[in-house]
Amino acid sequence: MALRPLSFTPSLQFLPRIFMASEAISSVGGRWSRIWQTSGQTSLGFSRTLLKPAALSLNIPGLLSDVWDSVLRAVPKKKTSHMKKRHRQMAGKALKDVKSLNTCPGCGQIKRAHVLCPHCVENIKKQWKQTQTA
Repeated sequence: MALRPLSFTPSLQFLPRIFMASEAISSVGGRWSRIWQTSGQTSLGFSRTLLKPAALSLNIPGLLSDVWDSVLRAVPKKKTSHMKKRHRQMAGKALKDVKSLNTCPGCGQIKRAHVLCPHCVENIKKQWKQTQTA
């Protein structure tokens, strides 16, 4: 029993966007579009507009070469110095504002909460030095 080709002729209303896109892309040019233009019918009898996928008629090697050229150009020419690297790493680390401030009950100066008052500590150190030297 021999195989015979099916007679399948779709109308352009069935898939209009695919046919218009494939025709527009094939008119741009490229290796695959030339192959499809030379062969009018395939071995099974289908027309080339039915079987022409849009992805094959793109100029893929041209697109890849453009992308590859831009990737090769995106390489630094010199090694980043230690100073510039440290500047970049420390750039976003600004000091935060201190919000927990209290007044010292001993001297009345402003101090951080849960931390000894620096003025009172200095006074105590001075008193200890005076008692040690005497």
